Amino acid sequence: MSTRTVAVVGAGAAGTAATTALRTRIADSGIEVDVELFARTGEQPHNRTLVNKGVAIGLLEPHQTALPETGVRLTADTVRGIEPRARRVHLDSGRSETFDALIIASGSRPRHLDEDVIGRDQAIATGRLTTLHSLADAVRVRDRIANHRARVIMLGGGVLGSETASLLTDAGHDVALITRSALPGASALGEAVAQQLLDLHRRQHAAYLGCSPRAIRTAADRITVVLDDDTQVDGDLIVLAHGTLPAAPAPWSGPDGIPVDSRLRALQAPDQRIYAAGGVAVHHYPGHASYRIDHWDDSAAQGTHAARALLHDLGHDDDPGPYLPTSTFSARIHGHTLTGAGHPAPATSTRLLSSEPLLAGHYLGDALVALTGIDAVGQVRERLSDLHPQTSVPS
Repeated sequence: MSTRTVAVVGAGAAGTAATTALRTRIADSGIEVDVELFARTGEQPHNRTLVNKGVAIGLLEPHQTALPETGVRLTADTVRGIEPRARRVHLDSGRSETFDALIIASGSRPRHLDEDVIGRDQAIATGRLTTLHSLADAVRVRDRIANHRARVIMLGGGVLGSETASLLTDAGHDVALITRSALPGASALGEAVAQQLLDLHRRQHAAYLGCSPRAIRTAADRITVVLDDDTQVDGDLIVLAHGTLPAAPAPWSGPDGIPVDSRLRALQAPDQRIYAAGGVAVHHYPGHASYRIDHWDDSAAQGTHAARALLHDLGHDDDPGPYLPTSTFSARIHGHTLTGAGHPAPATSTRLLSSEPLLAGHYLGDALVALTGIDAVGQVRERLSDLHPQTSVPS
């Protein structure tokens, strides 16, 4: 039997997990599969969770976020495009290669402010308006707030925005939180959890709720956000945390990501042995619309699942079954732990399971699909086995 070749596109959580799963299975069974991992040009694969937790607040240097080597060939040459029928990848360098199977795990990119926000481009050019998604972003934040008590304007009150606001406050900086929703996080976490999270923020810093930036004014020593109600908020730096978009190579390079089936096979390339995992993958839960998950542990779980599905389709492993999100996540926010498991997006209702500690269950009909809570790590772990009961997902 000739050696099969597999390309893993992307060296973040999903890509490294997929590569590790492939390498482990190859070593255990002796099958002839050659794996190549593609990172972005000039990139050292790193743990993205340490961008805000470590580098931005000066606790870590960028090199300290490096991921361990996976034991396969690593090529730092961005995959710009893929020919699905030929399973051919086109690289930044101009080189092209063909593989027997592909796992696309190229992650996500941050959402930016709309172009109609007056002064947006000037603010970006001066470095006083930044996202917090990459190591370069983290270094920009670190350098802007180093050696003084900075006034940081946080745009966005989701998990990343909330955690970063807490980290900056703990580091001695002054934070103003601006959110488009009157109750940030309610759709993802449930109203009870979101309200308690908001209460934690209000005790620590100013919060401007239900507002959107209309204009940004940049001066030599400060930056000002003008909100749609004409409120003006001054600071030294604006950090934008309005979520992410998929970052897939062509022909999936638009904002919609790569739709996958229950084994994480790309739906638009049937029978081509192309899989997607992590922030680029778009899932469809039975009885619900499509959704995407972009957090580290779930991306890693998707990468492992995609690797197992690939090996099964090549005849080297058992069918891993349908992928359903059960990974846990947590963030430390103003002395308390926001925690959860699964993904609340498919839910049609939310029920309070406990008030002390606060724990909410997210249900699709009668099926529990996610858990969220505050200071409820043990309770979430105890109920992991209750997620997705008797859920039938077609192959």
